[in-house]
Amino acid sequence: MKQFFLIAILALGLAACQKANDKNPLLIGQWQGTEWLIFDKPSGMNASQVGFEFKEDGTYSAQFGDQKQAGTWRTEKDKLYTQETGKQEIMVKMLTINDKALDFEMNRGGQKETLKLVKK
Repeated sequence: MKQFFLIAILALGLAACQKANDKNPLLIGQWQGTEWLIFDKPSGMNASQVGFEFKEDGTYSAQFGDQKQAGTWRTEKDKLYTQETGKQEIMVKMLTINDKALDFEMNRGGQKETLKLVKK
């Protein structure tokens, strides 16, 4: 009986340490940037150079011009977490997510930025 109790406690402890992951299926696919706003005004950055691909296996790739990155992704409610290989996990808030549009808000250096994307 003691062994069962210990195993149950250990299993609960491991489950509690795992990061939540809704793995929102609406994200799966390729996305292209359409608009990049800073404090709700045009940023002057070419959003069409931004692209993401989110795969079912929890991996992603991203591109902004010549810059590329890849790693893993997860969601928790309206939050998207990405972790580039070998780097720290970052989070953005998903403002809109459906089968055609993805808008997310980020805060880089105290600056509110919104990136709007459409599904390819």
